[in-house]
Amino acid sequence: MSLPDPIFRRPDDLRFRVLDGEAVVLLQRSAEALGLDAVGSRILELCDGTRPLSAVVDALEGEFEVERERLAADVARFAAELVDAGLLEPADAGMAGAP
Repeated sequence: MSLPDPIFRRPDDLRFRVLDGEAVVLLQRSAEALGLDAVGSRILELCDGTRPLSAVVDALEGEFEVERERLAADVARFAAELVDAGLLEPADAGMAGAP
């Protein structure tokens, strides 16, 4: 039995810009602004609705020197935090009525 490999995307009302490796994020529905460090910014960039989390880990593994097992756990934990904060959602969210 394989573990789930979720795909996340940024909500339609989320805007962000990466400046000097860090993201400035604006969630329009709550008019909230926040900043993410370089790793958080990269995770947000890579969660584009097309890549499963394993592919996000693959990309980050080539960019940062960290043990893959730890990286995978950290990415999953951070993605869950981003979902809780409304900065990511499952890729199929809001598509139930789509043709």
